[in-house]
Amino acid sequence: MMPKRRAVLLCIASAVLAAVLAGGSVLYYIYTGPLGRVYGIVNLVDQNFYKPVDRVKALEGAARGVVASVSDPYSVFMNKLEWENFNVRTSGAYSGIGITIGVKDNRIQMAQPMKGTPAEEAGLLANDVIVKVDGKLIYTSDEAASLIRGPAGTKVILTIMRGTASFDVTLTRREIIIPASTHSMMEKNVGYIELVSFNEHSAAETSKAVQDLKNQGAKVIILDLRYNGGGYVEQCRLIAEMFVPKGVLTTLKYKSQPDELYQTKGNGLGLPLFVLVNKGTASASEILAGAIQDRKSGTLIGDGTFGKGLVQGAFFLKDGSVVKVTTAEYLTPSGRAINGAGLEPDVKVAGDEAQLAKALELANVAISGPK
Repeated sequence: MMPKRRAVLLCIASAVLAAVLAGGSVLYYIYTGPLGRVYGIVNLVDQNFYKPVDRVKALEGAARGVVASVSDPYSVFMNKLEWENFNVRTSGAYSGIGITIGVKDNRIQMAQPMKGTPAEEAGLLANDVIVKVDGKLIYTSDEAASLIRGPAGTKVILTIMRGTASFDVTLTRREIIIPASTHSMMEKNVGYIELVSFNEHSAAETSKAVQDLKNQGAKVIILDLRYNGGGYVEQCRLIAEMFVPKGVLTTLKYKSQPDELYQTKGNGLGLPLFVLVNKGTASASEILAGAIQDRKSGTLIGDGTFGKGLVQGAFFLKDGSVVKVTTAEYLTPSGRAINGAGLEPDVKVAGDEAQLAKALELANVAISGPK
């Protein structure tokens, strides 16, 4: 014969099981932990909402909420389709409007538009804030980027906040071709390299540029990092080998694991170096510029940089969705945080033409000495 206490417990267990099998909001009360609460709410809404509920979409919404709770604009959940649309290959070509965006003061903000692109032609400026894309309010830079990019020939409407004024601008997307770098001899003995991005070809093209300019007799190099929105950090490390002598390039500072040092192993440039920067200088280009400045291997000229110094890790789930999370921040060799602060140039000059003229002036002084 079954003991009375055991019989009572069995009856209770049977009742609970029947409730679970019946579904409904009961699950919300059965599971008391945070995960149980989520499933309970999904079941509650599914059973009681007056229209059919897409449970997959509901749970996806919960996943977005978890990532959004860290209040980091670069940490996002993306389903498989969103990731595929977002993941523009860094091959140097994509369809869009030609801007680099980031987050400052909790607002989606532009760096200086790339030259010869729809964004520049439409008169968009550095520090313009993007409020909406096609009428949709945006809250993260990844969301903005995925909505702004699209097939060439299609239109996108941006709602822009500039100062206290707000206005809409309609742009037609087109293929944006981003060469990794270009180079030339500007004046006798002055070589010029414009490093446009850190894509998969950047290190090879920059190495060729440095060697070509040296072969032509360059005694000074001007490295132009203006409007460079970043890219592959490994390409940045390889390029740093050409400009920064052996030592620390940057430090990745994590929360729960030891700091990671990126080091250069080369001998550096061996020539005077002047580096042009502005508000369009962001991310990997700030890492390179910060190392050059801290390690005294060159002089920074121009405006303060954008200030994005965070690294994200992409974690792939079984269903093809991705959780992209900020895992660390970059520090310059001297320990300065880039994110939110940017870099201040050694020689502050406003305006593209004036900046380049100043670099040429200092390059000639480095060659011939003060007049």
